[in-house]
Amino acid sequence: MVDVNYDDMMPIDPFADDPNDPASFIEDDEVAEPLSAQERVEVIQDLSNVRDCMRRLRPRGVLGIYFQCEDCEELHYYDWEIMEQNMLASLRGELPPVHEPSAMPNVDAYVPWDYAMGYLDGLDAR
Repeated sequence: MVDVNYDDMMPIDPFADDPNDPASFIEDDEVAEPLSAQERVEVIQDLSNVRDCMRRLRPRGVLGIYFQCEDCEELHYYDWEIMEQNMLASLRGELPPVHEPSAMPNVDAYVPWDYAMGYLDGLDAR
């Protein structure tokens, strides 16, 4: 298995080193809560599942997952790489990086998490 550094694939920040970066005026009071031992085990398992999905489902056209947001009640679409980066940040005790979702995702290429896990189970049951 090839180990890929997805940090190198992130787009360059257009405001990098800009003293007038609009984000520099936002006070960030949010701090990542440390994971409990049980949460850490669960995130590591989920990370393994996401990487399995990247390897086995992406070639079949499944680009990621979607879920209904409790705040806005709309569907949110996340690519496997975004999920992976969020989980890695949690394991490092960091806040997840800000990701811009696709403006017009191909909704047919995303599935609910439970569906993805069931699909992997089905592939393994053959």
